[in-house]
Amino acid sequence: MHYVLTDEGEKYLEDGLPEKNLIMVLERRGGKAQISEIESEIDNFNIALLWAKKKGWVELKFNEIVLLKKPEVFPEEEALKKIKERRSEEVDNNLIETLLQRKLIEKVSFEHLEKLRGKEIISLTPELIKTGFWREVCFKKYDVNVPPAEIYRGKIHPYVKVIKEVREFLIGLGFKEAKGPLVEINFWNCDALFMPSDHIAREIHDIFFIEGEGKITRKDVWENVKKIHRENWGYWDEVLAKKIILRSQNTAISARELANAKKFPIKIFAIDRVFRPDVIDAKHFIEFEQCEGIVADENLNFKHLLGYLKEIARVFGGKEVKFKPSYFPFTEPSVEMYVKIEKFGWVEAGGAGIFREEVTKPLGVNLPVLAWGLGLGRLAMLKLNVDDIRYLYSDNLSWLRSV
Repeated sequence: MHYVLTDEGEKYLEDGLPEKNLIMVLERRGGKAQISEIESEIDNFNIALLWAKKKGWVELKFNEIVLLKKPEVFPEEEALKKIKERRSEEVDNNLIETLLQRKLIEKVSFEHLEKLRGKEIISLTPELIKTGFWREVCFKKYDVNVPPAEIYRGKIHPYVKVIKEVREFLIGLGFKEAKGPLVEINFWNCDALFMPSDHIAREIHDIFFIEGEGKITRKDVWENVKKIHRENWGYWDEVLAKKIILRSQNTAISARELANAKKFPIKIFAIDRVFRPDVIDAKHFIEFEQCEGIVADENLNFKHLLGYLKEIARVFGGKEVKFKPSYFPFTEPSVEMYVKIEKFGWVEAGGAGIFREEVTKPLGVNLPVLAWGLGLGRLAMLKLNVDDIRYLYSDNLSWLRSV
């Protein structure tokens, strides 16, 4: 049987056995010392004291250690040296058992390594180094002109990285991140945003409906929204408002945050997944990430909104930004933002506007509220230079390694 040193055995051979170091410290201090005085000087002090007492080298008098005798040799240290030099057969069996008990050595078998003796090998393994058997084999000459195997390190998914960059940028602008449920009540997704019950975007081909009915905990907001719908649209479907859906827009989070806000001003953003029925192809997917943001404060105006949008465009490398008038049920005025990105030209980035009073007042807010929603998937495709949205959720290693 053969033995090799463990990591602890290697350390003791290099730095000295703990009990040997204790004896040397006591000798320097005249043969005795308080535990508190020398404890910090010796690594593994408790082990040192245990073995020194066991061998009769020291005795403990209250908190004082007294040196009884200084050994001329330290058998374990000599044994470790011989085992290191592959001379295990010269070490006494009782001493071997002690070293095994102290976990300073471990048994190894060379049977499978013996087959390599004198043969040519390609790789130097930890086992060959640890056992010293590398001396018994031949190494094949290495051609430095042969390219090595490529190593791929782990990294953050490129789409996740883009999302993190946007999140960190908005936090840097003083925004607080908000979260909301993926399974939402139709009320917060549509009705609280002044979207009429018969709006075409509320059909089954535009929203995923789930069986069941949700509960409205804010009765005051429910009554306010009911009133504003009946005054303006002349009709409100309360059954439809209570239906459970998969959230189709993160503006639902904004509605919840405004209704629950205790004090103003507030600056809130949300980056989360939304769901919409669609035919999956290179440009469309049934779920995607949307970046929603709102700012509520006194004296805000449309110019402030455009300023925020220009800042956000910078995250995606947009050197120029332009705006086009648009329409959304819950904002007035409304715009669509276009960002000029190198290689792609002008690209639609998302919609924005100022929440209508029909949205804010039922939620208990009497301040201007700037709002925007950006399709992160589309902007990420441009930044990552891909033309298929499915890449953003891909586990294709070839593509992930190339980005």
